[in-house]
Amino acid sequence: MDENQRWAHEELTRLMKDSPTYENQAFYRALDQLMLKQAQRLINAAGELDGRSWADK
Repeated sequence: MDENQRWAHEELTRLMKDSPTYENQAFYRALDQLMLKQAQRLINAAGELDGRSWADK
């Protein structure tokens, strides 16, 4: 997780705790999960690209 992703995760966690309604808490939690999954997909895509560039043809 890079610096921006860490900051966003911390902010979303803070917003979840400070939100008075369940709907807002659920929204921030879902947004945080989406962001973490997207970060993992970027890591996987970079690894795949690196692997394909080194693969024998």
